[in-house]
Amino acid sequence: MPEAILRALMEKHYIPGLAVRVLRGQETVYAGDHGFANLEHGAPVTPETVFEIASVTKLFTAQLVMWLVQRGQLNLDAPLASLIPQYIPLAWSAVTVRHCLAHQSGIPNYTAPPAYWALTGRDKTHAEVLALVNQEPLKFVPGERNAYDNTGFYLLGLVIEEIYGQPYAVALENTIFAPLGMKHTRANDYAAVIPHRAQGYQLRDGVLNNKPYYSPSNTFSAGCVVSTADDLMRWRASLFDDSILDAAHQALWWTPHPSQAGNERDWGYTLGLGWFRLDTPLGLLLGHNGGIAGFASAWMYFPHTDLTAVVLCNADSFDAPHSLAFDAIRALGLV
Repeated sequence: MPEAILRALMEKHYIPGLAVRVLRGQETVYAGDHGFANLEHGAPVTPETVFEIASVTKLFTAQLVMWLVQRGQLNLDAPLASLIPQYIPLAWSAVTVRHCLAHQSGIPNYTAPPAYWALTGRDKTHAEVLALVNQEPLKFVPGERNAYDNTGFYLLGLVIEEIYGQPYAVALENTIFAPLGMKHTRANDYAAVIPHRAQGYQLRDGVLNNKPYYSPSNTFSAGCVVSTADDLMRWRASLFDDSILDAAHQALWWTPHPSQAGNERDWGYTLGLGWFRLDTPLGLLLGHNGGIAGFASAWMYFPHTDLTAVVLCNADSFDAPHSLAFDAIRALGLV
């Protein structure tokens, strides 16, 4: 069984707490909650433990965008400049919604400048975040190449707010979380009391420390959601029924959107509209990893074997959280 393997990896990578879920079809074949959600209080990880999921948030942002497309309120090929002109400089005027979803916008990544990392503990307005890069030209013609881009997904959150008419967090709750019964999932807010919230940890000189404050205003629709492993598995159902997206828009969401240069294939993946399609030793993987100060996460679906896996941990010392699920799947003899 995977317990011994996972615990050994937790020790090796200084991971205090870990939640892993593996489903075949709709049947749970492994559910493991290991270690501590809070070291100071000795609080164990349980099925109710809430983790920051970082860039796995992008899957929810993409689902909201596709929901608006399905309702006829948004066109995938609409330029961002026509939707949120107050945030789009002239140099970015050719970038569309589709370009952002497929990480082909050419917009500079706002998390790349050193100034971003010097100010992650400060709450910012949207304009202040975008000011980190909005004086820069595009890195390439939109659609020409693939380059991972937090800025594009940040802008998609602003598009959602503009069309939905309410904050991004409200759109998530009303459209996805509440209808699916995801009671422990929400946009992060450090001022709010969130029951069973895990503390995040960082490794410094071989010692685990509490992570510093990292304002959710820095991540917004590119990475602000908190959730539990069970809630993320509950979300899985919406990928195979019409509770949020119909079959046609679900298929479009997963359909590969290669860049003109195809440079993403150099790294063994293609992209759907927000989904990474990765070649792995376990076969094709559809999903997304997440990493932020104090936390790492992964949501994965293997269509050829109908396996779904979730990994959530409260340390950022491990940069490949999906490999923990690989080890669990192998230990269970599922491949």
